[in-house]
Amino acid sequence: MRLLQAFLLSHLLFVSPCTSLPFGSRNKKEADEQQDDAVKKEKVSVRGAASKVFTTNESKAATSDETSPHKTIETFFLSAPSDEDASLAVKKEIQTLANGTSMLHFLSTTRRSLHRHPEIMYQESFTSEIIQDILTELDISYTTGWAKNTHQDVYPGPGGYGIVAHIGTQSEDQPCIILRADMDALPIVESTDGIAGFKSLTKGKMHACGHDGHTTMLLGAAALLKNVESSIQGTIRLVFQPAEEGGAGGKRMVEEGVVSLSPPAQHAFGMHVWPTLPTGSIASRPGPLLAAAETFQITIAGKGGHAAMPHLTRDPLVTASSL
Repeated sequence: MRLLQAFLLSHLLFVSPCTSLPFGSRNKKEADEQQDDAVKKEKVSVRGAASKVFTTNESKAATSDETSPHKTIETFFLSAPSDEDASLAVKKEIQTLANGTSMLHFLSTTRRSLHRHPEIMYQESFTSEIIQDILTELDISYTTGWAKNTHQDVYPGPGGYGIVAHIGTQSEDQPCIILRADMDALPIVESTDGIAGFKSLTKGKMHACGHDGHTTMLLGAAALLKNVESSIQGTIRLVFQPAEEGGAGGKRMVEEGVVSLSPPAQHAFGMHVWPTLPTGSIASRPGPLLAAAETFQITIAGKGGHAAMPHLTRDPLVTASSL
């Protein structure tokens, strides 16, 4: 009897602990369902914020007089490149549109949602869904499936979460430019203070490099540009790039044809947040800036010998230490 009791006890403790605690799996299922519901509500909240951009009474009033943004932008496109007055006017108009209450609410809601759900390279499913929801709400056409992971033996995840959208005429006879933002997060534990309301909910992952901000900035630009689309003489291609953090997602999208799409792009612009710059300022310089890093290997071949006779050897350690 004691032997039977010992056997049953060992079976209960070591062989199938889950079967002895059926409520554990049920609790996990309920927790997963609650999390799914929370994510769905969050998506609805973000999409709702996007739907209100440029639909408030404040925005309507700003676009109803003779100096509407459409008229200002049309004047800008018709002016000479050296016309400073036209440039200043369009800059002022864009600043007015970008600083409306509905726009600020949309940007804050979107960025905090993305920050709560960081995803590393080639696994950006939630981020891609949020972007698609917003573009759909803004009535902006887009394609998905960009930046597929061709090296899943090296980088986990299928990839294909990149998005390319277009605003403007899409005419071959007019210019096309690319505005690009990266989407992925990093495998870092978030320990940021003072952001309890939108701190990372994914253990071991966080938006430590600001790509949640970059994606939000491009979505804000998308909303603004869509509002004045009829005045744009050309095409703006919006590129939401996954796998920037070591996965060469941008390279994959170029290989897949993001630059050569019709109409082909003449220029591409991207930017990166920088914590040491004052808020509201932009910095650049001529020539290469924020270039990608590359790795390489050096093989040093030596000749062995006796430790007491180093002068008769070719010690690779000495050579390596001088590099």
